[in-house]
Amino acid sequence: MSPSVSRRAENESCFRVLNERLEARALSRDGPETVFLAVCECAREECRERIQLPVADYELVRSRPRAFIVVGGHRDPEIERVVLHADGYEVVEKVGEAGLVAERESAREPVQGPRG
Repeated sequence: MSPSVSRRAENESCFRVLNERLEARALSRDGPETVFLAVCECAREECRERIQLPVADYELVRSRPRAFIVVGGHRDPEIERVVLHADGYEVVEKVGEAGLVAERESAREPVQGPRG
């Protein structure tokens, strides 16, 4: 696997882990109907853009190990393709080596809603 492709895919997976923490915090405060600010899960290390989306929409993206959310235009054509254009963001799917890294890094614990 190319070090560059692997590094970019791992970077994106780190952003996904951060988004899971942001999602969990929003769920604990506001419940499952909430909208939260996620970070763009693109390969650009300098990117700090945010995406506002409902938890339910994020969960649909996150249910696919190769899928990530990015700000429109942040797709890396070498390692991903756009599978959905949404309001304020795109859903991309990792391909090739990057897809394999995304699958390997996709393990997650179930999202917990508010404690009742």
